[in-house]
Amino acid sequence: MKARLLEYREIALQVFIMLLITYIFVLIYKHNNPYVLPGIEERFVCTLIVIGIITVILYLPYEKINSILKKITGISFTVDIEKVFKPVISLSLGQKFVLVAIILLISAAIVLASGNETDANRIAILTYYSLVLGVLNLLFEYIVNPEENQSDPHPDLRAAISLAVLGILMYFTSEITKKFPNAYLIPIIVSFLILSPKLIKLINKIRHA
Repeated sequence: MKARLLEYREIALQVFIMLLITYIFVLIYKHNNPYVLPGIEERFVCTLIVIGIITVILYLPYEKINSILKKITGISFTVDIEKVFKPVISLSLGQKFVLVAIILLISAAIVLASGNETDANRIAILTYYSLVLGVLNLLFEYIVNPEENQSDPHPDLRAAISLAVLGILMYFTSEITKKFPNAYLIPIIVSFLILSPKLIKLINKIRHA
């Protein structure tokens, strides 16, 4: 777990630095051509904020925080958190999407009960998208592994593709983009972060070939 965390935070930092350098070049280019690629600065800023938050979260000193909390409360929160999230982590990709759909459906019902029909409709649309992606992944998992005795082929790749599709669907859904114009970037960024380890390994292989 610790080795994987170190790998993920290194990748997140590299992605953040690459995007920051790209953003600087975009600003320099748009200084001479202000009408090219309208609105790209705002999208870059939102992307940098999201990846920056992820990077900061990954670099938090969890061991020191846990030791301090353990001294204060006498409870090891790291172990408890792992126990809580282990059943969720053990779910297949399709099951995770269905679980997200159920959570969103409950959230939509709560928002609707509060009288906010517009936001409830937005959440219901995300529920539908998550459910469709979950069912498609479950169908794929059943086809390639009908008796659950084979390993799941390329779960990371399927997760990245599913999240990218979700981002594209959100981008073309006017009900969502009207209130949250950059929300579609979140699943796309997560998709990119999932694929980053494989891309970095591929680049290193090409360099050493």
